[in-house]
Amino acid sequence: MPILRTIHWNRAETWLVPLLVVIGFCLSFSLLPASAIWLDEAFSIKLASQSFSSIVATLRTDNGSPLFYFLLHGWIRLFGTGEYICTLMTVLTTCASLLATVLLLREVFTDPRIQIIGTAITALSTTCLHHATNLRYYPLLLLLSVLSYLFFYRAIRSGRLREWVWFALISILGLYEHTLYAFVPLAQFLLLCFFYRDRFKAGLLAFVATGIAYLPWLPVLLDQAQGYQGGTTPDTIPQLSTYGGPVHAYWLSISHAMWSFSALDMLQMWTVPLAILFIVCLLWRSQCRSLDDRHVRDFLLAHLFSVGLMVAISLVRPIFWQGKFDLIGLPLVCGMIGYAVSRLPRSSLVITAFLAMNLVGTLRYAYWRITGHLDSQREVIEQLAPKLKADDVLIETGLSHFEVEYYLGQLGVHTGLRCVFPEAQRDRPSALDKDRLIREHDAVTAEAAVLIQRLEAGNGGFIYVFHSSYEGLEPLYKQLNAAFALERVIPVRCHPWGPMYTQVDVFRRQ
Repeated sequence: MPILRTIHWNRAETWLVPLLVVIGFCLSFSLLPASAIWLDEAFSIKLASQSFSSIVATLRTDNGSPLFYFLLHGWIRLFGTGEYICTLMTVLTTCASLLATVLLLREVFTDPRIQIIGTAITALSTTCLHHATNLRYYPLLLLLSVLSYLFFYRAIRSGRLREWVWFALISILGLYEHTLYAFVPLAQFLLLCFFYRDRFKAGLLAFVATGIAYLPWLPVLLDQAQGYQGGTTPDTIPQLSTYGGPVHAYWLSISHAMWSFSALDMLQMWTVPLAILFIVCLLWRSQCRSLDDRHVRDFLLAHLFSVGLMVAISLVRPIFWQGKFDLIGLPLVCGMIGYAVSRLPRSSLVITAFLAMNLVGTLRYAYWRITGHLDSQREVIEQLAPKLKADDVLIETGLSHFEVEYYLGQLGVHTGLRCVFPEAQRDRPSALDKDRLIREHDAVTAEAAVLIQRLEAGNGGFIYVFHSSYEGLEPLYKQLNAAFALERVIPVRCHPWGPMYTQVDVFRRQ
């Protein structure tokens, strides 16, 4: 009977895994026409359009790394800065991550049910779908994480120098993709020390080579660390209290990868500790005799050493961001949950229910994305574009200038004076420091007064103010209303990820 059951699932895997891959591809591409360039994406394009040296100089004040921007720079040189053509880069990266996940699961696990469930988790992941059409570095972070584990296990299995070289190369790329990728090789090094000591010498050389290759980036990393300690970047990352504490945050990092539906959050969360406990009991009973047992043990510990350690550090300084930085643990969740489901009684019914629930949740999310009018802020700019004249003035408050300037450039619109307020935000990649705006009320008031004098000295044209709803910007708005006549206010639909401007105020010179 076990042999017949294995044959049955091997047959199912040959068609079900490719079907899930096709579904994942179709979902990612179907969201492309409904996407629109938002704040972070506009910043990505702006930064990647610069020279390599300028990219590195800007990243000294950010928490990013250069690989994604270098690749986007080359993509822009080849294909241009159109919103859909740029977003296509992350869509393709997401599809590559799905294919790499299939290869990883086939490399590591022998049970076809694990491969089916693991593939489904990535193919139907709403987090992956979100980032597929979000022009940021997260899909590449996932892809390199999957490839790293793939070549790590190939090197462990074969011991060939070629596999270790590929592993080191992927690890180097990952470190240059994002600083927090460092948790991936850290987890792998601990696995090497605990369970694969027969490969320790070759593995150690690969890790040492990775570290040496990362040395040129250390001066930039030190600048970033200093800015992180005193800057606004930690304020943009959620506190662990947002997730209900460290333990809850860790469980959520797994449950949100495991399930694609948003209802019954508590039920979702409690399936995770039950699944982990079930896996531990199975490993205890089997004494890790089979290959699948040993590898799921590795995945459990690697997830704890990477995502779990990230959560622990966030008790002191926030770095954990669910659905973003914990993507490095997604390939591990695929293996862990696939193993747990495959060991349940009546696994056919369980797998069918699991696939159905996740497919429904993913389709609901895709429908919301397609019909959710995420391009509302772009539509406002498109409506304004034909009315803008060469002597009109634009005041872009807060962080609105990244998106406004991008779309005006795409539409080929030329106006008169364009001002970013406050001026210090012109090239800052991090979020606006709202508290600092309030604390520096006098400085903001003085900067606004200088801007008003400059506007009063001009001739003709309307003044368009892309109005951001930060309390600290009130001195500017008060002085504008006192100096000029408010012609009309154009409302802007609130973007679900936070509007960069909530309305456009049109002033007529008195």
